[in-house]
Amino acid sequence: MLESVDSDVYLAVLRRIQSGEMAMDDRIVDSQLAVEFSLSRMPVRQALLRLVHEGYLVGTTRGFVLPRLSPQDIEEIFEVRLLIEPRAAASACQVLVENDITALRTAFSDAQQAVLSKNADAMMGANERFRQVWLQAVPNRRLAASIRRHVDHVQIVRRATVVDGPTQQLILTLLAALLIGFEKRDALQVFDATVQFVARARECFFAAPAVLERGQDAA
Repeated sequence: MLESVDSDVYLAVLRRIQSGEMAMDDRIVDSQLAVEFSLSRMPVRQALLRLVHEGYLVGTTRGFVLPRLSPQDIEEIFEVRLLIEPRAAASACQVLVENDITALRTAFSDAQQAVLSKNADAMMGANERFRQVWLQAVPNRRLAASIRRHVDHVQIVRRATVVDGPTQQLILTLLAALLIGFEKRDALQVFDATVQFVARARECFFAAPAVLERGQDAA
């Protein structure tokens, strides 16, 4: 029962972090969160410490906050993504079912509409839904979980930057290449397209003015 409560709090706080509801200067205090969820402090603190272990939060003497990622931190995250993400996407290729392909097409269509309407938030959301579809199919669950965490860490910071029109068009082009590869069940094409996707995401990230100015903002 305690583990279930721990997981509920963990997921609730994680969603707040992923959605951008929690800002860089916000603090989570376990006692306040316990009151919010009508729980004792123990399961709340266990959930928060789990988020610390996964790199989503940092513990301080006054509560838990989002980590301040330096450009070197982000560089290392992208390096890890380049090493593991293409292979993971390729491994998902052969196990995707038709419903997965349909979901990928829907996410891609949503991305197209977002670009047309110049809606950066909707574009990021569609991009994330596209990624989640193939990640769910990756046979190695630990590999998929690791990718999710690394992507989340960059995405959380990315919300402080502006995704401009050319960047949205680039993401759309790369998503199209990935979609074709998945539709054809072509693992090599998916591998190559994922390499390009992560590499260009890194370039766009470090080209963002807010990243250069603040050293902590991000794809």
